Amino acid sequence: MRHFALSSLAIAALVAALVASAASGGTRVQHGVTTAAGHCKVVGKGTRWTHYHGQSGTAYTIEGDRATACAVGLKWLVRLTNVTGVPKTPPGWQCIAAVSVAGQCNKKGGGVFEWTAKLR
Repeated sequence: MRHFALSSLAIAALVAALVASAASGGTRVQHGVTTAAGHCKVVGKGTRWTHYHGQSGTAYTIEGDRATACAVGLKWLVRLTNVTGVPKTPPGWQCIAAVSVAGQCNKKGGGVFEWTAKLR
């Protein structure tokens, strides 16, 4: 029961952070742009999303703690954003998609990326 409560708290915190990030309109970044050393931010195409802040689209912003995490996010984006059934995750990664327009993946040995619907 305690593990379930901690997992629920972690998911709630993630949802709050992702919703706040998306509500701010996000940062418009071109595909393949790397920010501070080790961090990355790219835009890719995933499963179509609709009715989110009155918008719809297929573009998602992926942010990661290293370029390899963003590369994995881009490669797996369509599968990760498919909300029908349980999404397949990259080997060695644990992913959660608490809402249909956002999610996060972590790798046990290090590495993290998250995706959010890209608003215009």
